[in-house]
Amino acid sequence: MESEKIESIVKAVVEELSRRGQTGAGSGGPPKSSSPPVKKNKLKIAVLGAGNSGNAMAGHLVLKGFSVNFWSFFDFELAPVIQNGGIRMEGEVAHGLAKPEMVTNCLDKAVKDVDLIMINTPATVHRTLASILCGLLRDGQIVVLNPGRTGGALEFARTLKRYAIRAKIFLAEAQTFIYAAELRGPGAVEILKEKNKMRVAALPAKDNRCVMDILVQVYPQIEAAQNVLETSLNNVGAVNHPAPMLLNTSIIERSAAGEDLRFYRDLITRPIVEMVMEKIDDEKVSVAKAFGLDAWTCLDWYRESYGVTGPSLYDVYHNNPYYLGFHAPTDILQLNNILDEVPNSLVPLASFGDLVGIDTPAIDSLINLACTMIDIDFWTEGRTVESLGLGKRSPKEMLQYVEEGDPFGRCREGRLCRSISWTQNGVLRTQSGVLKGS
Repeated sequence: MESEKIESIVKAVVEELSRRGQTGAGSGGPPKSSSPPVKKNKLKIAVLGAGNSGNAMAGHLVLKGFSVNFWSFFDFELAPVIQNGGIRMEGEVAHGLAKPEMVTNCLDKAVKDVDLIMINTPATVHRTLASILCGLLRDGQIVVLNPGRTGGALEFARTLKRYAIRAKIFLAEAQTFIYAAELRGPGAVEILKEKNKMRVAALPAKDNRCVMDILVQVYPQIEAAQNVLETSLNNVGAVNHPAPMLLNTSIIERSAAGEDLRFYRDLITRPIVEMVMEKIDDEKVSVAKAFGLDAWTCLDWYRESYGVTGPSLYDVYHNNPYYLGFHAPTDILQLNNILDEVPNSLVPLASFGDLVGIDTPAIDSLINLACTMIDIDFWTEGRTVESLGLGKRSPKEMLQYVEEGDPFGRCREGRLCRSISWTQNGVLRTQSGVLKGS
C-alpha cells in the first residue's frame, strides 16, 4: 500500500514536470512537454515564416486548437521543429509542445484549402511571396501581413495585380505583430506578451467586416482600423528599431563579445530617445494627421498594446516588463531592423510626408545614415508613393482608393499581365496557350 502511494506521488511529479517542459534534462534530447487537451477549431490557418513571430504564432494557435500549416523557405528553420515533434513553447503565455498539422517548405501545400493565411516574414519578402502565391490563392481566402510595416498591403496588392491574380481574396495588414516573442533555441520560442489590442485593416477597407469576422475568432482583441493608410502610418517599428541599431553600435559589439545585454534596456538610451526617436515619432504622427487619420503616438501605442504608461517614451521602454527578455543583437544587420525597417518603414513615411507637405528631417537623416553605414541606397530600394502605385493620386484620392477601390483590377502595366490567367491546377496560360508550369 505504501509503495503504491509513493508510486502515485512520483507519477504526479513527473506529469507536472512534463507539463512544465522540465523532463528529459540530461537525456541528450530536447525537453519533452505535454499540452492540455484543446478544443479543435474548424478554422484552417497557414502561418508563413518561421522566425520569432512565425514560431510564436504557429505554436500558440496550435495550442489554442486551430489546425495550422507551418511554412518556411528554409529547411534549417523547419528541421528543429520536425526533430522536436513540434514547436516548443516556453514561458507563461503559452507552454507545451505545439504540433502543427503540417510543417513544410512547399508553399502550394501550405496554403491549399486553408481559410486564413498569416504572413510573418520581413517586409522585404512581401513582393516575392505575392508573386509566388498569386497562382496558388483560391476564392475567399484571407491573407494578412503581420505586420505590413508601411505600405505592405498596397505593395502586396500591386504585385498580385501585376501577376494577374484571378482568385477573389481578402487582403489585410496589421499595424504591428500581435506578440512580443523571441526564439529560445532551435524550434523553441517564448511569447513574452500577447498584446492587449491590435488594429488591422483590409485593402480596400470596405472588406473590413469580412476580414474581422474571421480574425476575431483567432484574436478577439483585434479591432478594425479605418484603412491601410492608418495601419501603415501608425507603424511604431519605424520609431523603435532603426535608430538604436544605427546610433549605439558599441552595445552590438559588446553583445557580440559575449556580454548579456538587452535591446530595450541597453541599446536604447535616453539621449537616443530624446534626440532622435521622439522626433521620428512626432513626424510619423504629423504625416498621419495630415491624411485626417487616427494618429497614435508611441505613448498611445504602448498604453493600448501593453498597458504600460510613463512620463516619457524612454521611461515606457525601460518600464515595460515584457521587454526584459529581448536580447541585444550581435550584428548590425540582425533582426532586420535595418534591412527591413529602413526601406519599408522610414522611406515610405518620408515619401508620404513629401506628398502631404510634411517635413521629415529626423527620418531623412536616419535614412541617409543607414545608406552610408550599410552602403545601400535605401532611397532607391525602399517603398515610395510611386512604387506603391499611388503616385498620381491626391491624398483625398488615396483615401478613397484604400477604402473603396479595386486593388486587384485589370492590370495596365504590361501586355503580358493583361492576357495571362491561372488554371485550377496552377498552369500559367495566355490567350494563345500555355506559357509555363507554376
